[in-house]
Amino acid sequence: MSYKKPSHPNDLFPREIEIEICLKTLKIYQKIEGDVNCVVWDASLVLAKYLEIMCQYKSDFLSGLRVLELGAGLGVVGLTAATLGAQVTITDLPEALPLIRLNINENKSKIGSMGGYATAESLIWGDQYSEIFNEEYDLIVLADCIYYEEAIEQLLITLQLLSRSLKKKPVIYLTQEIRDSEIQKRLWNLFYEKLSESFSIEKIPEEEQHSNYRSEDIVLLRLEKK
Repeated sequence: MSYKKPSHPNDLFPREIEIEICLKTLKIYQKIEGDVNCVVWDASLVLAKYLEIMCQYKSDFLSGLRVLELGAGLGVVGLTAATLGAQVTITDLPEALPLIRLNINENKSKIGSMGGYATAESLIWGDQYSEIFNEEYDLIVLADCIYYEEAIEQLLITLQLLSRSLKKKPVIYLTQEIRDSEIQKRLWNLFYEKLSESFSIEKIPEEEQHSNYRSEDIVLLRLEKK
């Protein structure tokens, strides 16, 4: 009996993302229409490509690291990390998981060939009873997650919970596109102010980022718990 690969829904279309350092091309399915977690955002590409740059400087930068992606959307950053050798847990709201899992399955052989691994789990920010908080992570990544004021406090609580380890606190890389909207600027300033109360913040200069994937409108930060 021949096996026929299931077709994808008509509202999906693929975007190819090249990981130059290991000559792999990820196929990321996104929706033609949908919420903020249904498309590939520029900030996610900036962070994904920065991870690639770090691996150019140090080839085993991500090898075997336990990585957690927050508010992953389609999972671009987490899938890139997994293809560069990391053990990645990609998280978002429950309704986002089917598309993330589709993208994991589409790229499973490429990820596995590099020694990486990716899985998708539900995480509602601020849910202190989530099993996610029982695990230890070396690295946390999040891209373009500051959209709604009501989510800011919950995201900050989540970052605090993930950084409470007495052994080794994870390094956090965060990107955010600073949009022209006054509301978005206010939300970012509010988040940044609260973030700086508990975390040391280092801004990664543009010249240290990927030459084709950087923008003056997208900030890239490295955080560690104070």
